Amino acid sequence: MILNTSMAGNAVSSIDDGVIVASVFHVEDRRVHGPDADDLTVLIDALEAWRHGKHEGPVDLEVDDEERRILSASLPWLTMEVGAQHVAHRFQCGAAVLDRDASIDLAAVSVAAELRIAVGASAHDAITTAWSTEMAASNVSQGAYVSGQVHDLGMGARLGMQAQAGPVWPPRGALADGSLPEQGACLPMTARVVSWTRLIAAGCPSEFAIRAPSLGGLTSMILSFEEGPSGVFLYADGHENDVSIDDEVHLVVRRVYAQDGVLRYGRKAIRA
Repeated sequence: MILNTSMAGNAVSSIDDGVIVASVFHVEDRRVHGPDADDLTVLIDALEAWRHGKHEGPVDLEVDDEERRILSASLPWLTMEVGAQHVAHRFQCGAAVLDRDASIDLAAVSVAAELRIAVGASAHDAITTAWSTEMAASNVSQGAYVSGQVHDLGMGARLGMQAQAGPVWPPRGALADGSLPEQGACLPMTARVVSWTRLIAAGCPSEFAIRAPSLGGLTSMILSFEEGPSGVFLYADGHENDVSIDDEVHLVVRRVYAQDGVLRYGRKAIRA
């Protein structure tokens, strides 16, 4: 099967039984993950594409406890159920959500040539090495330190786009009396570019100091939602990011940085 449609920076094929998603990045003919993507983010992309295709119901999927937390935070609508009729599968730099009775050879899935983003082997190795260095226990935390507890408390709001009543996004911490702020509505996953700036590698925040040289810098944007507050987001790494004011973008889950040996995920923007 050749995937010849693009959605949220991936190659996608919608079928009667569900959806198949695969990375568009290739080192020659070998499919690889994008610079800030991994097996978990492509699984989330597949589940979001499945829901976008008007599918619904519980999904059976194999994930570890940490992945389950991130999935639950990113997809508050998702019900995970062993033995469900729809099953999530992972394959080489791709994922699919299919009817349990579907018969598809996922090992034979490929991406149409016109959708592929070519990556040099040395560039791919450099970003892989940079992530390994950033994840190492010996790596001294870069930039503003965010404890694991604070990170975990904000995970649902950050990944699920849950605003604080008001609304404020991202939500602020505990109130003066120690109680948590009242939750507001979930912000939509599409937004409009209000302003943007291109950060050269030497000018990137220190959280990205290890990877910035391999990425050639980052693009940061202020995004406005149809309802609710504006927010600051990065553009997804590796994709063409020549954005303009008033462009419509879609928010996807990607790796942002690593701290204390733990990957920190967040929402990044990509052209809708």
